[in-house]
This record gives sequence, C-alpha cells and structure tokens, in this order.
Amino acid sequence: MGHQQLYWSHPRKFGQGSRSCRVCSNRHGLIRKYGLNMCRQCFRQYAKDIGFIKVRFSFHLKSGILFHITLYTCKQVLHK
Repeated sequence: MGHQQLYWSHPRKFGQGSRSCRVCSNRHGLIRKYGLNMCRQCFRQYAKDIGFIKVRFSFHLKSGILFHITLYTCKQVLHK
C-alpha cells in the first residue's frame, strides 16, 4: 500500500476532523451553535447578513469596577 492509498483514508464521521467552516473550509474556531457551522472569522464577517447584531453592556460593581460585555444576539430576540 502506497502513501496515496493510506493518506486521509480513515473515516471522519465525528470529532473535530469531521467538521469544517461552510464558508472557507477552516477547521479551527468553529461555531456550531444553531447549526451555523462557521469559523469565528467568517461569523464576524457575515453576522449582520445572517441577522445577528453586536450588543455591548456596561455596568459598575459596588467596588467601583467597570465591566464591559460584548456579544452577538439575533435581532428577533431584542424586538420581542
């Protein structure tokens, strides 16, 4: 058996090797939630087109510490 017959011959049905980004085929930083199956870089690029918006929350603690939280949420969730 030569190298060509053995290379990538193991079945990839589950695990990190079986999944890739639907846009760029990258295997790292994959967002699988809601069936997105996109890497984080592509998600940031296409988030607005998909229907997500970026929301930033800021709040103070009693100790005087200021926290900023930035997240993406669906537009439909905010309008309900």
